[in-house]
Amino acid sequence: MVPPKESCDLLAISKTVAARLSAKAEGAGISLTASGEQALILGIPSVLEEMIYNLAENAVKYNRPGGSAQILVKKEEKGAAISVTDTGIGIPKAEQERIFERFYRVDKSHSEAIEGTGLGLAIVKHGAALHGAKIEVKSDVGGTVFTLHFPEE
Repeated sequence: MVPPKESCDLLAISKTVAARLSAKAEGAGISLTASGEQALILGIPSVLEEMIYNLAENAVKYNRPGGSAQILVKKEEKGAAISVTDTGIGIPKAEQERIFERFYRVDKSHSEAIEGTGLGLAIVKHGAALHGAKIEVKSDVGGTVFTLHFPEE
């Protein structure tokens, strides 16, 4: 059963996620921040938090020592957006279409050293569908940006 949607503050949720991940980020030598504008959407708070957490955790896990990860919340003309940007290893173009598949992990040799199940982005994809959000991915060597575009409340 899907919980009912309610008014959700994406900036507050993003700051909660950054606080939850702060020890992991510090331990990896990654600067993690959450900032932006207060943006309200109609959503399921626990699902939104899990979506943002999965993106931000990946931004920390697949980063470089001394790198950074940023969660940025913006109001848009018709809704709101959350971008999670990192200075990490990037995702090869050939792999980008498959990253939302369950259990799929990019570069098996590298990802074996990094904990994970390959479910995080699949959860993000399903959460986005539940909220009517669109996912945009921009990635190259040296960084990735995931942006979730949510419809207005």
